[in-house]
Amino acid sequence: MPTKTEDFVGRPHDSLVSAEENREMFDKIASRYEGTNRILSLGFDRRWRRRAADRLCPRPGALYLDVGCGAGDMCIEILRKAPGCRVVGIDPSEGMLAVGRAKVRAAGVSDAVSLLPGDVLNLQFPDNSFDGAITAFCIRNVTDRLMGLREINRVLRPGGSLVTLELTDPVGLMKPLFRLYSNMVIPLVTKVMSCVSAYRYLTDSMADFPQADRFVTVMQDAGFADAEYFRMTGGIVTIFHGQKPV
Repeated sequence: MPTKTEDFVGRPHDSLVSAEENREMFDKIASRYEGTNRILSLGFDRRWRRRAADRLCPRPGALYLDVGCGAGDMCIEILRKAPGCRVVGIDPSEGMLAVGRAKVRAAGVSDAVSLLPGDVLNLQFPDNSFDGAITAFCIRNVTDRLMGLREINRVLRPGGSLVTLELTDPVGLMKPLFRLYSNMVIPLVTKVMSCVSAYRYLTDSMADFPQADRFVTVMQDAGFADAEYFRMTGGIVTIFHGQKPV
């Protein structure tokens, strides 16, 4: 009998929550999301986003898609790397989008960023619309990851890159350390921040996400060439990269 990971390629996985439950969860924690992440990641989340934006290699004049843009941090980071480019962010959570729009205005980049409601399983954009795409801490929440990746591939221009930054199951010494951290520190912080159920889902969804080499296979099945991955911080997060063939 195949495991969920072995049975992953080519079909929807057994989602921990429905798409609607996921949207409602993020709506509820939107105002606390950034602060809680900053505490739980010990500030590493900023570095992870910078590394992912570096891998995207944004350039002035180009158009990028941020799937699951949340509070807009990655959109702003892309613009820091390449002033003069444009970014469209989509997210199903109106609560997160509201926080993101306020943050984009505060950063003075409203003219270059559009944050819209959207679903990666049915993107509202024409084929070959974007020069590159990025997802940060999003794809593990998608109920049919293969379909989502195919939709991203569809809206990319030939030669366009996809960068995925995702929380993953740690490796080596970090694995028992993170287990201890998730059992002791995360419940304490999330109780103080009133986000207990959401961050219980976070650790569960990390364990549910496929191993890195398996996810690379899914990217290839979705049409991405030269798919590869790079672990950071003991594998707590992984950057995946692939390109739409020319």
